[in-house]
Amino acid sequence: MLILYMQFIHPLFLLGLSALAIPIFIHLFNFRRFKKIYFTNVRFLTDIQQETKRHSQLKQLLILAARLLAITCLVIAFSQPYIPSSVHRKQAAGKHAVSIFIDNSFSMEALATEGRLIEVAKSKAIEIARTYNPGDVFQLLTNDFEGRHQRFYSRDEFIRLVGEVKLSPVSRFLSMIIRRQDDLLKKSHINSMDAFIISDFQKTFADLLLIKPDTLCSWYLVPVTPQQRNNLCIDSISFESPSHQPDQTVRLKVHISNYGTVSLEKIPVKLNINGIQKAVASFSVGANSSTEIIMPYTENVAGIQFGTLELSDYPVRYDDQFYFSYTILPKIPILCINGVTENQYLNALFRLDSSFHFVNISYKKLDYTSLRKYSTIILNSLDEIPSGLIQKITEFTRSGGSLIIFPPQKIISDNYRSFMSGLDLPLLTGIDSIGQPVVSIALESELYKDVFEKDASGKVILTQNTDLPSVSKYFRQYQTLNGTHEPLLKLLSGEPVLTFNPTGNGKVYLFSIPLDDKWSSLPRHVLLVPTLFKMVYLSNPNRELYYIIGINEINISFDSLNEGSMLRIRRNSDGDEFIPGFGTMTSAVKLIIGDQVKESGLYSLFSGKQHIEGLAFNYNRKESNLTSLSESEIKSQISRLSSGNVHLLTDKRFSLANQITKINQGYPLWKLFVVLTLVFIACEIVFIRLIKD
Repeated sequence: MLILYMQFIHPLFLLGLSALAIPIFIHLFNFRRFKKIYFTNVRFLTDIQQETKRHSQLKQLLILAARLLAITCLVIAFSQPYIPSSVHRKQAAGKHAVSIFIDNSFSMEALATEGRLIEVAKSKAIEIARTYNPGDVFQLLTNDFEGRHQRFYSRDEFIRLVGEVKLSPVSRFLSMIIRRQDDLLKKSHINSMDAFIISDFQKTFADLLLIKPDTLCSWYLVPVTPQQRNNLCIDSISFESPSHQPDQTVRLKVHISNYGTVSLEKIPVKLNINGIQKAVASFSVGANSSTEIIMPYTENVAGIQFGTLELSDYPVRYDDQFYFSYTILPKIPILCINGVTENQYLNALFRLDSSFHFVNISYKKLDYTSLRKYSTIILNSLDEIPSGLIQKITEFTRSGGSLIIFPPQKIISDNYRSFMSGLDLPLLTGIDSIGQPVVSIALESELYKDVFEKDASGKVILTQNTDLPSVSKYFRQYQTLNGTHEPLLKLLSGEPVLTFNPTGNGKVYLFSIPLDDKWSSLPRHVLLVPTLFKMVYLSNPNRELYYIIGINEINISFDSLNEGSMLRIRRNSDGDEFIPGFGTMTSAVKLIIGDQVKESGLYSLFSGKQHIEGLAFNYNRKESNLTSLSESEIKSQISRLSSGNVHLLTDKRFSLANQITKINQGYPLWKLFVVLTLVFIACEIVFIRLIKD
């Protein structure tokens, strides 16, 4: 039965079976001479002679059979017989083109029993290469898609390149990897093509069901499995309040995830601002869950702030640090554009406070190019808004500025309505002169959530005796379908007095009353102070606290730049610099980063010699969840593919080289036939020495 399934790698060696004629020839033409012995009477020796002759013939036949079998097994061994496996692919003659992908993403920093996964993967890649002939060609591919990896190398050159592979922040889906391998293998114009993928097969990236492997190529999946999949990481951060002032207390929210199967307790996390430790906290987190901790600290003096959060976790360390940067302005710039006269209440609030740089100007004398210098613009009772100002105010707001609108004291003009419509604001219609008190405040809104004291349960409850402003007359608001209108102050009738509307990246606050004591008691009411102050504090440019490595573009405001100066980005840790590309937008500059930021950390943006902004880059946290496809899951997904040329190499009983050989060549039998050759030679010796003639 074995012979029926057996095939040969070198069938021409079977011609050596012709050597079987030699022992047969010797057996048939044995010219041994016999010596005659004379006896007086041989009548009694007749039976003995007949028995000895039959015994000698049996011995010779056994020796002949042993010799024939020994020669046959030796010839078959040189022909390298094998039994084809169920996934056997007959090897093509000539060169092989071999593409090997080594997953060098951060999850490969985990530990296996043999060491770090990345080192295990590299050793397997070298083992695979050595199963092929020195004349075959090899391609190395990693997540980085480096230019030098887009061509074929000799085996020795390939092994040298494997030694240079390092961990990378880049992660790619398996379908992308297979497409890249497929494209290069087709360009090789070599008929015999093999592709290997060595990875931990994270579920986040292992989209095996989406792959479309080329049927002319054999694909091999080589999983490397970590000893444990536990990992702790800092996911993200944010401030409870976006406003920052010197010497004020802020609360930093830190989101931490535990991707392990073990609950963790009292894990320390440290916060440094500008190289000085500001806070230390400890936290506990359950298995496969997340937690959020609050880290309060006191702000430094005004200027650029560089922050670093750090915890300790082993062996995956790339996500244990988190970097961020923001700016504390020495004074918040406010521009008040007046219709007729300055407003005494606004002057009283902002002019005497050292936290603000407050500028009054008539709309008729306004330099439109100066708007970008301010974070807050107040429109104080403008009867008409010129079309040029409408355009600039709209650009200012949509690019991130805050706009506070106090309407004029007369009927709203069509020009004014057009302006409000362009910002997706509610439209101010006729004047209602029925006096009413303010009875409702949006206490959960960003504007008022920290203004009032909270009870033991953490909620703010306004009693019926709370002193709130009263309104003698107001403009009615017509709520349009456009925009997201949030009423912040409401009258007894339900009409809004103050409405918040996010517009683009900016904020718009629309009052239904001018800031005049003839219209309401708000100008002299204590509520005006926290209302306007919070609007201004929340108007600081909403710059990103951090960016994820891989982002191609970031935006900065025009007012950060020195005219005509070159922009440079410098890494704080070692001073390395690069010049980003840039493009201008309506109210900002777009910096083109590309792939020039490869390491997480703190960076500084310079315009000429002036340090204008801090930048923080962090690695993507997608690699933090080490959960991978199990062997059964990979097999299940492979079975759904229609190609049938994707093989999983996971048999721990055999080396990787043996598994590849078995798939390519089936189950080799040459060793068995060498052993049989020795057995039959031993049998021949036994027959010669032990069986007497």
